[in-house]
Amino acid sequence: MKVSHKSHSTIKKKQEDKLIKYLRGLITRVLLSIILVISICIYIKLSASNKLYVSEYVFQDSLKFTQINKWYQNTLGKIIPNPKEDSTMVMENNDLKTLTYEKYLDGVKFKTEKNSPVSLLSGGIVVFIGPKEGYGNTVIIQGNDGIDYWYGGVSNTNINLYDYLEKEALIGECAEDHLYLVLEKDKNYISYEEYLKQV
Repeated sequence: MKVSHKSHSTIKKKQEDKLIKYLRGLITRVLLSIILVISICIYIKLSASNKLYVSEYVFQDSLKFTQINKWYQNTLGKIIPNPKEDSTMVMENNDLKTLTYEKYLDGVKFKTEKNSPVSLLSGGIVVFIGPKEGYGNTVIIQGNDGIDYWYGGVSNTNINLYDYLEKEALIGECAEDHLYLVLEKDKNYISYEEYLKQV
């Protein structure tokens, strides 16, 4: 099949327009981010109490990056599209809410099959990947709802630290025939039964 010179130039023009639109948006978001940082610097310089407030909020409290990220994306849009969001997989027959579970340490232990896919109960940012005592290899997601979700006993993870993932995104597989889940909010553990009442 031959592509005419006219259609080829039309496609090229559309690609260039798309690139220009993206670059304009990127420059706008970068400038707005710079203005935001300068505004915070000015706010800190105004008084010692402002500096103390920012210092305590940023360095002593648990800063909720997911809420900031959600606000940023809703207000200014995404700086760089995340290709992982387009290839999101859903755990169809193995939804955590339908699995048998029992209390385990600070959370629950689900009965699953080895190599079952594990997907997220809530979207958020990956803040930890690694071993946790009693839980094995663990992925912690700082959820958009303010809850930190610990998924323990996960293998073959296909994610990176600080990735933003949508709800039901696939994060890996069960290393054994069980999966651990811990729910934490404001440094307090939430029972799974209490969580289920809220969703």
